[in-house]
Amino acid sequence: MTLNDRHATPDYAAKRRFVRIAPQSEAHSAAVSYTAISTVRVLIAGDHPTLRSCLKTMLELDPQISVVGEASDDCEMVKVAQRVRPDVILMDIDRRCCDSFDAVAEITQRRMAQSVVALTIHDDAEERAEAQRAGINLFLEKGVPYKQLISAVRLAAANSTKP
Repeated sequence: MTLNDRHATPDYAAKRRFVRIAPQSEAHSAAVSYTAISTVRVLIAGDHPTLRSCLKTMLELDPQISVVGEASDDCEMVKVAQRVRPDVILMDIDRRCCDSFDAVAEITQRRMAQSVVALTIHDDAEERAEAQRAGINLFLEKGVPYKQLISAVRLAAANSTKP
């Protein structure tokens, strides 16, 4: 018997590894609240394929988050955002192709996404102010814990208005 024979779906690990068993009274309310919350559609933008892959894996462990696209640079981020219209763009602002802030400004002005969350290792106040003027709504440090990343993406989606 191979590993594939034991598991019918290819997303076995992502969907079933963190199953939580709730008491009977809590299970009903959890089912009701789960169906009431819509899926957050996320576009991941970063020049490192490993970073994008890790972010996608972490985000998709949450059943209410769906990664709808990936972009390897700023120019591609604009094109993919225009095509898929994500709720949230999760981007690495240390990438270089076009100017990252020009790309974000174009996305926010044309309402291609509801919210933009930036991952960074820098704590430069001037750069953050410029990023906020362009339309970045939230900053996260690279290496942020999984739960904080999920919370930030959900918060960004919840605090924005539909285009």
